[in-house]
Amino acid sequence: MDNTERLEKYEYDDYTVVTNFETYEQAEEYAREHNSELIEVGFTDGSDNPMPDTTGNLIAERRSFKVGLDKEYQVYYSQDEGFQAMAEQVLEELKKKEDDDTPEDWLADQNIAPRDRIIIVKNGEVNTVTTRERIKFLMRGSLYELAVKVPKTD
Repeated sequence: MDNTERLEKYEYDDYTVVTNFETYEQAEEYAREHNSELIEVGFTDGSDNPMPDTTGNLIAERRSFKVGLDKEYQVYYSQDEGFQAMAEQVLEELKKKEDDDTPEDWLADQNIAPRDRIIIVKNGEVNTVTTRERIKFLMRGSLYELAVKVPKTD
């Protein structure tokens, strides 16, 4: 599997939880390769450690992650139809606002997987453009992730 360097591992007594998969298929492949199981976890209440949580309904929807925010926010994921056009519009507005031809282009950031990007809209206006990892800290939101539970062997 490629992109294993981006994976996050959390150690527990009898198992390790692996998160931060770019796609559902990558998580499935990792689980197969490590004779492990897919589970859903949540980073909620500002926690840095994932806990079992099926709120995101990720396995049924075949998604690698989902964001939980207050009801006044709408979340658009990079795999959603129209996301790219919306992101380009946001960047153009930022350029005009900052009177800058080349603002930091978060879309080109090589450290961010393309599928990790999200746009948050509040009251019909873009509130922020961010990533799944930043949502936990910037907006005190919940992050639900597909994970692989790898049993520890003696």
